[in-house]
Amino acid sequence: MTDSSAAQRVFSPAERVAILPPNFWSEMDAAIARLAAQPGPRVIDVSKGNPDTPTPEHIVAAMQAQVAEPRNHRYPSYEARPSLRQAVAERYRVDHGVTVDPETEVAVFHGSHEAILASVQALADPGSTVVLPDPGYPLYRSAASLAQAHVAPLVLRHPEYAPDWSSISEVKDARMLLLNYPNNPTGALATTRIFSEALDFAAATGAAFIHDFAYSSLGFNGQTPLSALAVDTQLRATVELQTLSKTYSMAGWRCGMAAGNASIIDAMKAFQRHAYSTMFGALQETAAVALSANQDAAHELVTVYQRRRDQVVAALRQLGWDVVQPEGTFFVWARVPYGGDAIDFANRLREEQRVAVAPGDGFGSQGRGHIRIGLVHDEETLAEMLQRLADFTGPSVASGAVV
Repeated sequence: MTDSSAAQRVFSPAERVAILPPNFWSEMDAAIARLAAQPGPRVIDVSKGNPDTPTPEHIVAAMQAQVAEPRNHRYPSYEARPSLRQAVAERYRVDHGVTVDPETEVAVFHGSHEAILASVQALADPGSTVVLPDPGYPLYRSAASLAQAHVAPLVLRHPEYAPDWSSISEVKDARMLLLNYPNNPTGALATTRIFSEALDFAAATGAAFIHDFAYSSLGFNGQTPLSALAVDTQLRATVELQTLSKTYSMAGWRCGMAAGNASIIDAMKAFQRHAYSTMFGALQETAAVALSANQDAAHELVTVYQRRRDQVVAALRQLGWDVVQPEGTFFVWARVPYGGDAIDFANRLREEQRVAVAPGDGFGSQGRGHIRIGLVHDEETLAEMLQRLADFTGPSVASGAVV
């Protein structure tokens, strides 16, 4: 019999796990959950990008019908279903004028998070160089750490947040370059020049160019975010990653896509077959419906986020904040007043006003002194958040700026 009184042995994690940085989001979640459990006003959490609007009804109805289909109750093929791959290809043709082969140039993943991990794991060997944007989404560094790759930070300069290629002038050989536009956390959009220069760098260093296009639908003031595949039309070196999470408010559904260079796609699919297995067939068929059906709901969502952006930016400017109006995404990126420390500012704001924001330090060295505010609450909640922010920093927010 097992001696239940014996102490459990303590096992050390593998080095690849031990060297991982602390999860940026889980630490904030723990602090927010602790605060929410205490008496007091509601906690307003604008630290993350978790869409608050419901998934459109026609997509929900499609999923309900597909769940009832017996064929979806069995293991699906490792290869994504033709209906979904073809829908991805058609969306590229219609939205970006880009032709991709649904057989060889499209892959499907359990969200763009997994697609990012797959791209790095499929391309980067231990010790190889991976070029990542700074500021940039924290997962990029985690993915590079898991691959035991060397990270070369590519500085994105304020206020346009275009790459400063001189910051990586010493990099002569790289396995991959990763960029993200519309940019999280800054809200900047890409230009043809940015992608052309990225392709020049990729050609000079032998790198693959991976573009995280998670906010592909969220361009403001009538702007359509530029696809990297619309610049690398021959798909010489580029793979672009997308997700249904933002475009259709399907964050919890977990469905992402990759499209582009066939050899990179093939490597990503090979990794996926071992790491993630297959995706629920009902979700694949429903994702195809989301991509193929009328896109009015996706367009209306852009209007919602633009209205919220205008509300938050106007109020922050009235308070005297240095904030560049974002051109896309559902975030506002702002410099902390008086040159303050963003982590200290965020911690105090959370504890004193019960408002949670993301300190820019979590996005890299270039994020220091900034905070990111998510526009994933209704306007009434954002107005309350802005008033609490005004109370915290001093002046009062005029009602006209936040309603």
